[in-house]
Amino acid sequence: MDGKKYQFDKMTPERRAECGRKGGIASGEVRREKKAMKETIASVLRMPIKNGKSVDIESLRSFAALRGKNISVQEAIIIAQIQRAMKGDTRAAEFIRDSSGNKLKEAVKIDANINNPFEGLSTEELRKLIEDA
Repeated sequence: MDGKKYQFDKMTPERRAECGRKGGIASGEVRREKKAMKETIASVLRMPIKNGKSVDIESLRSFAALRGKNISVQEAIIIAQIQRAMKGDTRAAEFIRDSSGNKLKEAVKIDANINNPFEGLSTEELRKLIEDA
């Protein structure tokens, strides 16, 4: 990865296969990491705070330690974002929503034919229509 553009058509078949294999391995690792993050978020979001009693949000940070589990940096970040979201931070709530696989669609595709009754009229014809109105 020295910044040169890859030219797969100039590579030997063995080299293309090697690059494809490495890309597949890297892609699999990324998919596993994303899946792990989604699963972590889902499991944390399913946890009850306590049986109907209000709990200090800051105490959420220690729930993993109570079970004797050494949490990862990723889990600590997720917990911190959930704590911020529970305090009303909408950006943290968006992070949790998006990272859990529930991201809202950003674009809507509209496929429609628009019937323009003035299409094909010259400028003079349009002016005449305006004057007659």
